[in-house]
Amino acid sequence: MKTASNNILSLVVLSVFAFSSNQALAEGGNISGSAALNYSKQDASLAPSADGHMLVFGELTGSNKNTGSTDYMNGADVTNREIGQLFQGNGPHSGYYTMSKDGNSTTALWKGEVATVLAADGTPQTSFKGTWEYVAGTGKYNGIQGKGKYSGYFTSKTSYNVDWNGEYSIK
Repeated sequence: MKTASNNILSLVVLSVFAFSSNQALAEGGNISGSAALNYSKQDASLAPSADGHMLVFGELTGSNKNTGSTDYMNGADVTNREIGQLFQGNGPHSGYYTMSKDGNSTTALWKGEVATVLAADGTPQTSFKGTWEYVAGTGKYNGIQGKGKYSGYFTSKTSYNVDWNGEYSIK
């Protein structure tokens, strides 16, 4: 009887320890940030015999700045790889947004819509918005899950600003 009691007590202690360890490793919450990104590679390909249709490919780099209450990836290097299928500056776009800092990284798959309107002076004003979801993480972000929204606008032909927010957890 004493052995059974000791086994039960050991099982209870181990269960409490395992539960508290998992709680200590759990991380996450609401996050938000912004980045000013510049094209390091940019290419557009017009669709043959389809006036105004084009594929746009790009790779941008910059730095993340947190706008929320956490220090999540503040100052991280950002690489954004994108593709857009546009008609006269409007249409779907998608890509992968990777943030890296101190040997840790996160990668989110994003997709949304690009909208271009002409200003009163005839210059195009391009903005975009959509959703994102984490697909990978390394280092302390291994097992990351989460999703959110983004929006942004072009500041020149080779630069844009993006704001993002959402939530994450580490499993």
